[in-house]
Amino acid sequence: MGNAINNTEILIRNSIIPAVFIGITISFTIFALSLLHIYVVPIAKFIVFSSFASSSFLLFMEPKRSSSSISKFVKSYIISGIIGVIGFFISVHIGLYYTLAIVETAIALLLVLTKSEHPPAMGIGVVFILERANIFALVFLVTGMVIIILMDKFLNKFVYVIKNDIKVEIKKS
Repeated sequence: MGNAINNTEILIRNSIIPAVFIGITISFTIFALSLLHIYVVPIAKFIVFSSFASSSFLLFMEPKRSSSSISKFVKSYIISGIIGVIGFFISVHIGLYYTLAIVETAIALLLVLTKSEHPPAMGIGVVFILERANIFALVFLVTGMVIIILMDKFLNKFVYVIKNDIKVEIKKS
């Protein structure tokens, strides 16, 4: 019976609570960023939100994966944002679809070369091509990143029980 309780606790702390925290993080991020919504094209805003949701999933549900570190999250979004802004200026000369292909290829290559592989960041380059490259789009992106980092640091303190830790605690009791 003790193992059933332990397995339940592991399920709750390692899966259910992080899933709820994803919802809390994205809800808080969307609420805070909705204050900036008048400066962002609606489709671009939804791409950012979906990228943030995917990042939150990785950070909370898959914290041990190499792509789930905060440093990779930050570096990948910065790289994608910079390449996306460059892509915005290129798109005027070569067209949208060619620019999207070039930008996404460049982002993928740079993420691999800098060991900053965080797949949800790939969408950020598209945002800066669709959205006018301006300070409000950058503020929108950076604000969302900061909120997710803070929520990750705060909320992760409440999750993740390792099976061996529980067994050790039970033996001591």
